[in-house]
Amino acid sequence: MDEHEIAISDRVLELLQRMPAFSGLAPCDIQALFAGKGLRYREYRAGETIIREGDHDNWVYYLISGQVRVLSQEAEVAVLSRYGEIFGEMGPLRGRARNATVVAQGSTICFAMDLSLLDRLPVDDRKSASRLFEAVLNDVVQERLDRANLDAVSLRRELAVADAAVVGLSDRVRELERRICELTKENQELRKLCGK
Repeated sequence: MDEHEIAISDRVLELLQRMPAFSGLAPCDIQALFAGKGLRYREYRAGETIIREGDHDNWVYYLISGQVRVLSQEAEVAVLSRYGEIFGEMGPLRGRARNATVVAQGSTICFAMDLSLLDRLPVDDRKSASRLFEAVLNDVVQERLDRANLDAVSLRRELAVADAAVVGLSDRVRELERRICELTKENQELRKLCGK
């Protein structure tokens, strides 16, 4: 991984404003949020682990380019590739270990934010920055819940179709079994007639 601390220049501000998580914030709010110098530019190579399940740290990531795989207990749960997608926020927010591993699928660039910077800000700035960040994350969490609900609905529909297919197949198997019994009886009757 290559890492550089970055200042909030006009170009960086423009990149942040294009991200869904920050698009609703005024430039001064974004600058206030990152005033504690907790923003880093990170580049990852294909196959490099960005976040490891079970680890503890305070970093939240915003995808700039590339694609990452999200794995929980080694099973893929998501692939992120959209500019500005946020990942890695749940562990630091809840003060818990990471609940997933995130791996770069190809060359990947992210902004990384150290959430512990909020604790180092003066009290008034900390409250303001915390409220801004909570608002940003609430939107992200709501979007993920909406997406999860849509996925659940889609899976329920697929399950209903599969269930109907299984029921239809079971009915067809019973019909074939009944027909085999009928043919077996006819065959036995024909043998009796031919044997006489």
